Amino acid sequence: MQRTVAPSASLSIGAVLRRTFVALLVVANVVVFAVLFYLNGIKSAIDASIEQIPSEDLPALVTPAGRADGPLYLLLVGSDNRDNVGDLTYFGVFDGERADVIMLFRIDTDQQRAQLVSLPRDLLVSRADGEIEKLNAIYARDPNALIETVSSVSGVAINHYVEVDFVGFAAIVDELGGIDFYFALPSRDEKSGLNVPQGVVHMDGSTALAYARSRNLEELVDGRWQRVPGSDLERTKRQQELIFAILNEARRPDNLLDMGELVGAIGEQITTDAGLDFDALRDLAWDMRSFDTTNLEASTLPVYFDTLDGVSYVRPHPDQAPALLANFRAGLSLTGDTGEALRIEVRNGNGRNGAGLEFAAFVESLGHIVALVGNAERDYAETIVVTRPGEIAAADAFVTEIGLGRVQDGNLTTGGIDLIVYLGADADFGE
Repeated sequence: MQRTVAPSASLSIGAVLRRTFVALLVVANVVVFAVLFYLNGIKSAIDASIEQIPSEDLPALVTPAGRADGPLYLLLVGSDNRDNVGDLTYFGVFDGERADVIMLFRIDTDQQRAQLVSLPRDLLVSRADGEIEKLNAIYARDPNALIETVSSVSGVAINHYVEVDFVGFAAIVDELGGIDFYFALPSRDEKSGLNVPQGVVHMDGSTALAYARSRNLEELVDGRWQRVPGSDLERTKRQQELIFAILNEARRPDNLLDMGELVGAIGEQITTDAGLDFDALRDLAWDMRSFDTTNLEASTLPVYFDTLDGVSYVRPHPDQAPALLANFRAGLSLTGDTGEALRIEVRNGNGRNGAGLEFAAFVESLGHIVALVGNAERDYAETIVVTRPGEIAAADAFVTEIGLGRVQDGNLTTGGIDLIVYLGADADFGE
C-alpha cells in the first residue's frame, strides 16, 4: 500500500507568507492608484471650477522663484459683490463692487510661519495719472492696478492673487463645518444681523459673515447694550480674528485625501490668478501642513485720519507705517516688544466682592494699565485672559507674569484694550 507524504509544515507556512506578501503588494498598489485616480479627479474638477484670471490680465504679479526660495507674498481681497446672495440677509442692494477686505500675506514655508498686514480700504493712494483715490476704489476698476498699488505701498513683489466675495466666504465657513469663536460679551449688530451670546459660539457661514461685516457692533455690558467704539480699523481687526478662526478650524492635511478635499472645498469658492491652480494650492497646503496659528502674526497698517475736499481718508502714519512694513519684508515681529505695558480691562467673576479691585491693584503694580474694572456676567472657576488672535504672545507673557489664568483668543472689540481678564475663583487674594 502506497503512503501519501504530507508537505512539511515549513513549506506550507512559506507558501502562505509568499501569497500573503503578494496579496499585500496588490492591495497597496490598488490603494495607491485609487488615491492618485481620486486626486486626479479632484484636480480636474477643481481646476475647472476655480475661476482664474488669465496671466496676461495680471502682469503686475511676479512668478515665485520656487517653493523653497524665500517667502511667498499673496494678496487676498474680499469683495462686496452681492450677486447670488440667496438666503443670506442684511446686505441691501448697491451698484458697483468694492474691495471690502484687503490683506497682504507673507508665507514662509521653510519656517512654517506667516504674517498678514491689513490695508485699510479708505487708504489714500495716488493713481498713475497723479489723481488720488481710496484703495478699495482701485479694485473696482482693475485688480491688476490694485496689485500694482499694494506692491508700491508695501514694497514687496506680489506672487499670487486671491479673491472671495460674500457668498464664497460664507460657503468656505460652512464647508469647514462652521468655526468656533469666543465672544467676551453678548454681541449684536442689528444692521448686519449679528446676535450672539457670551462665550464660545459655533458660527455658521451666515453668522461669520455678519460679524465680518459689522459696522455697528454693540456689547451687553452690565445689562445695557453699548456701542463698541472704533472705526473701519476695528472692523479690520475683527476680520483678522476670523482668519485665525478659519485657519484653526481647517483640518491639517495629514494625508493626500484630506489635503485634496480641503483644497477642493476652498478652491471652488475663490477667484485666483492662473498660476494658483490645484497643483499650486496642493503644494502650498502640503508645505504648510505643520503650520499652526501661533506662528501667524497679524497687524494693520498704522494710519492717521485726514479729510480732503470733504472726503475722509486714512494716510500711512509717517513714523509707524514704514517700520512695520520693513519688519514685514524682513519677516521680523510685527507686534513689537511683548514686555511693554498693556491696557487691561478686569471683569470680576471671582465670586467675591472687591476681588476685581484687588487684582487691578496687583496688575498696576506690575507696570500695566487698568482701563476698567467691572463685573462679569457670571462666575468663573478659572481666570480667562482674552486677547486678539494675533497678539497671543503678549497674553501668554502676561499669564506667566501673574502666575494664573488661561489665554483664550477671540473677539476683543473694546477700543484701546489689549486684554480682558475674567477673574476666576483661582485668583485667591484672601479676604
